[in-house]
Amino acid sequence: METQENNQQPSLYERLGGEQRIRKILNEVLDRNLNNPLIGNHFRQIDMNRLKQLVFEFFSMGTGGPHTYTGRDMRSAHAHLGLSEKDFELSNEDVIMAFKENGVAQTEINEVVGILNSLKGEVLAV
Repeated sequence: METQENNQQPSLYERLGGEQRIRKILNEVLDRNLNNPLIGNHFRQIDMNRLKQLVFEFFSMGTGGPHTYTGRDMRSAHAHLGLSEKDFELSNEDVIMAFKENGVAQTEINEVVGILNSLKGEVLAV
């Protein structure tokens, strides 16, 4: 008889390769965002090292990882940025490219994008 533990699917965090791989990919995403001529202006006055840590914590917590997010809620963290729907889409394109270039399977990429899209109302709220 199989135990409950054997029937559980690995978390998205585990399927993405855990802390080291996820940090690498997310750092690449944020570097892409910063260097993206269409959205990079939103990142110029931000402490990127702190942002990378907070994004990792948030991502870990949201994908079944062991980390706790220590930042502000999405609405207050993004309210002052005046982000548009196009900004959100461009950021997601950077996410998709970084995950693809790091060999992440389309199934996992789709899950990541689904999570991001579920946050759009908070990120774009005014």
